[in-house]
Amino acid sequence: MYFSKYHSGLCFIDRGMGNLEIHGEGSISASDTETWNPDESWKEQCTVLTVYDGITAICVGVLEQFPNMVKLRLPKSVTRIDMTDELNTLLHTNDVLVHAAYGSYGDTVAQNNGLRFLPENIELAWCRDEEHDESTKLVLRFYEDGSMDLLFDIFTAGISAGSNGGASLDRPMPEEYYPGCTLEEFADMFSARYHEQIINNSELKIFLRREAERKNKDK
Repeated sequence: MYFSKYHSGLCFIDRGMGNLEIHGEGSISASDTETWNPDESWKEQCTVLTVYDGITAICVGVLEQFPNMVKLRLPKSVTRIDMTDELNTLLHTNDVLVHAAYGSYGDTVAQNNGLRFLPENIELAWCRDEEHDESTKLVLRFYEDGSMDLLFDIFTAGISAGSNGGASLDRPMPEEYYPGCTLEEFADMFSARYHEQIINNSELKIFLRREAERKNKDK
């Protein structure tokens, strides 16, 4: 773990295998990346950068210090990245994959700069079954190879304290799904108890619109 000299609360956590987490609050400047570690060469080993929620802006000279970056995960809290010629060259030379939520600033960065984009998983809906003391969360998941699937994350309280249970069920996309389907058609593929939440999911709306656009381009 490396702590910034000049930005209180900002730290960099090396998870190994090139994975670096950046935790903090507010805007990050280039000088904020200077740490108490006497050797700053650790930045060259980082290939996957995950910026955590709370950071709002990444200023000139921050990302440029990670020359071997190939994947950049951005939270919804980030609303500004200062794009320089050096950073633009780095992103394209390394073919950096941007991992962010649909409709977020990270999504905009990827689309505006022609970068590869991996969407964050979309929490479509959740429901509570009081009769069986069970909660289910429905998640649309995305993978780097372009595939998608569904996760039914089920939580059931046990009959005694400390015996909570549940299951995580992986399911393929419904057979009736097709790129270009409408929001209503997509919602109709699931139980009625999820319908209203799916219809009102803003990230899903963007996903389905992009799918329709891609389908039209492929014609």
